Amino acid sequence: MKLISKLAVASAMLVTACQTAPQNMETELAVESTLEAESIAVAKDMVAAWNDLDVDRIANLFSEDAVLHSMMIEPIHGRETLREHLGALLKNATRLELQLKTVSATGNTVFLERVDDFDVNGKHGAVPVTGVLVIEEGKVTEWREYYDRNELLTEMGVIQPEPDHLATVNQIMNSWKAGNIDGVLAHVAPDVTYYYRVGSEPLNGPDEIRAFLEKFGAGMSNIQWRINRHAQDGDILMVEGADDFVDAKGNRIQIPYMGMFEFENGKIRLWRDYFNPAIGDLTRKGEPVPDHVQVLLDE
Repeated sequence: MKLISKLAVASAMLVTACQTAPQNMETELAVESTLEAESIAVAKDMVAAWNDLDVDRIANLFSEDAVLHSMMIEPIHGRETLREHLGALLKNATRLELQLKTVSATGNTVFLERVDDFDVNGKHGAVPVTGVLVIEEGKVTEWREYYDRNELLTEMGVIQPEPDHLATVNQIMNSWKAGNIDGVLAHVAPDVTYYYRVGSEPLNGPDEIRAFLEKFGAGMSNIQWRINRHAQDGDILMVEGADDFVDAKGNRIQIPYMGMFEFENGKIRLWRDYFNPAIGDLTRKGEPVPDHVQVLLDE
């Protein structure tokens, strides 16, 4: 009887435990779900304040010792320091919309994937951003922002994007291949200096370049001028490639070359080409070039 009684007690305890465990789990899940919902609500209030360009509302949603850290710059500490920073940041903004793409939360940490679309200093811009907000007692205690800072400053008009000088040189190449000398000269400055081969006397101004190109290009066909590599630093463009064409006598000429272009106000003011004319003479005669040269021509 005692054994049966003990078994009955154990069985009852087991049943109670099995009933209690799901109840506890359900309670924990409910608490977690409530915390996440409350955290998301605070984050969305913050988004609404930003969209309204309301500096005080934004600042007041931060805790007193909050930290805002946009990656790649130093974090900003404290609500009042944030208020001052945000006032300066939004001073020249006339419109801002934090367009939410994904909102999720784990406990009191909220993740916001979004596109910040804005008008600042009379310029429209949009930048993809991901923010991580930590919420405690209805306030944001920490906010971490991840985005491309250079892209943001460019979109805001603070910095200007580097001009694509390679595109200009490609337009020159296309004009030359089409026999359009005017198209080539459209991209040079009035005071341009052109060293068609470094070591030779330079050509000065578009008229001298035109006379040279008319003579050099006479009877030329199957032009395969190409660029294999390039590097740009501001208004300086360096290119490496090969000249490849058939001359007026039907000889195919191939020469590896290096070119340097210096731009000013979108036009070429200095142009220097480097190559070994002896290689061109070999290919003109149909003679083989050294292997280390052929490697460059085959690229």
